[in-house]
Amino acid sequence: MAVERGWKAKLRYRADEFLGGGAGKQLGFLFGLTCILVIFFTTISAVTSSVMPSLGIADGNLIDKAWWYFTRLIDAGSMGGDTGNVNRLVSTAATILGVIVAGLLISSLAGNFQERLEAIKRGGAPVMEEGHFLILGWSEKIYSVIDQISEAYATQKIVCVVLAEREKLDMEADLRDKVVHQDRVKLVVRSGSSVSLNDLARVSFAHARAVVVLIDEKDVEEPNRADGRIIKTLLALYNHPEARGRTQLPRVTAEVMVAENQEIAVIASNGRAQVVKTNEMISKIILQTSRIGGLSFVYDELLRFEGNELHYKRVPHVVGKAFADVLLDFPNGLLVGTSKADGSSHQLNPAADYVLQADDELLILAEDANIQVAPYGGALRFADMPRLEAAPRKPVEHMLILGWNEKLFPIVQEYDNYVGEGSSLTLVNSLSQEERETRLRESIGPLKNVSLQHVVGAFTSRALMEELQPQKYPTVMVLGDSIDSNSAEDADTRAIIALLLLRDARRRHGVPRQEVCSEILDPKNRELAATTEINDIVISNEMVSMVLAQITYEPRVRAVLEDLFQSDGSEIYLKPLEVYVPAGQPATVEYLILAAKARGEVLMGVQRYVDDPARRFGLLLNPVDRQTPFMPAPGDRVVVLAEDDG
Repeated sequence: MAVERGWKAKLRYRADEFLGGGAGKQLGFLFGLTCILVIFFTTISAVTSSVMPSLGIADGNLIDKAWWYFTRLIDAGSMGGDTGNVNRLVSTAATILGVIVAGLLISSLAGNFQERLEAIKRGGAPVMEEGHFLILGWSEKIYSVIDQISEAYATQKIVCVVLAEREKLDMEADLRDKVVHQDRVKLVVRSGSSVSLNDLARVSFAHARAVVVLIDEKDVEEPNRADGRIIKTLLALYNHPEARGRTQLPRVTAEVMVAENQEIAVIASNGRAQVVKTNEMISKIILQTSRIGGLSFVYDELLRFEGNELHYKRVPHVVGKAFADVLLDFPNGLLVGTSKADGSSHQLNPAADYVLQADDELLILAEDANIQVAPYGGALRFADMPRLEAAPRKPVEHMLILGWNEKLFPIVQEYDNYVGEGSSLTLVNSLSQEERETRLRESIGPLKNVSLQHVVGAFTSRALMEELQPQKYPTVMVLGDSIDSNSAEDADTRAIIALLLLRDARRRHGVPRQEVCSEILDPKNRELAATTEINDIVISNEMVSMVLAQITYEPRVRAVLEDLFQSDGSEIYLKPLEVYVPAGQPATVEYLILAAKARGEVLMGVQRYVDDPARRFGLLLNPVDRQTPFMPAPGDRVVVLAEDDG
């Protein structure tokens, strides 16, 4: 069908183009039309009055006539007192045209007002905040990130701006339902892309206090694609026109899924962003927690802002002293390491004779930044402590892993570093053995100390579990399975079913104790998982959120946390208290601090065992009552930073 292109069609096109140009042009057109009609009727009145004055159409001078017709155009009720047939006829014509113009005006205003409301609902308006926290991307971690940041700044109400490729109303509804500290946070939500320069400008990124870049939930099934968006976002942030020439840019914390992409992301940010390998970090937390019962409680408190966390403190009076000689100088904190003031390096659990330098800041485990400093004046001396050397050893271990996801690769690799030759891993999931072996070989290569056993099948099957006899394994790990699960809720459901089958196997075969650690993705499923009688539950999404919030608050802590979760160097262990105190002798926390250092370790806490999950089985980090003696009891342990578990 041919399209008409004559002058009428072109005129309609230009008229449509003009009227579609926005509220300004529409109102301008209606104002111009009103002026033309006023001039038209004023001219008729002036001509008629000069020819036939007896008609009395709009008496007065030109300004009076113009006003007379203007009032009739904008107010239909003003013609009620007109006299004379000709006058009434002209007034009626002016009023009818005025009603048409007024209708168009009201329609234009209503339409543009509705359009503006829709734009606001879509999240199109620019953000005028300054000093806010900007979160780019959307995933289940966002709620915990916001809550943890609000906890870090608990004394002030903060502003969190969220930019993600979702409907604004949907995001606002989810945030209202799941953010706990609503009273501490002003939430501003915008729809848009973090790789769009215009969208970044709309959320005032250059004026933010800090930026957190999350892996978007729609990309999690393709790790390299997810990391690609992170890399492009960092490029957009640091090369945005608004960022050029600025000496002060917000702190940026980002996560990547694939460890190899961390370096590329750092390059994209010109080395200025803190990029976290969250999959690898959480994998190491899960592995360490599965091997050491009760460790999940330590990490949960260490990474939250509600309890004890790591703080940096410059203490001039310790310069020139040995590390071991100042361990008791902090009544409400525990000294665990040092860090250079410029952030260039750090030490966890330094040697007892390390001499503190002028450019050293102390890494102290404490409840808040108000750390007391009081040179110790008691009778205990590190020089008088017996040297209790820890026996370095790599134990032979056998672990059962139920489920499969991307975290499995760093778990297997780290497990191979932790354990001795002759250890084994049994992998149970529905992925074929050939595909498993291929993916493991491509991701981690050959193993030195561990042999892999493969069982193909659904670990939620009771028949398979009966055949497997899981109660024979001293350690079991349950991962959030990604093979047969379409969502976090599905993965958690399968994990809870597996935990129920494990509990049933223990009960039926009379196994009193088995170290079981489960990854749960959604925090609301924690309590259900706990009913299966396991102590260690790692809420991986929540853990990632806490790590990101810690680094957002203090960027230097990223390197410390990464070091803490490595198999090399010092890690967190829970060890029997009797190793540190002679049999039958009471102990104090002060004594344990020095006794741990005599073994090349630093104390972080004490567990005086009670069989009560609500009290975290007696675990207490950074105990402040340090001089009251107590008698060690069976099950009591200490929390230490040490190089091995001997």
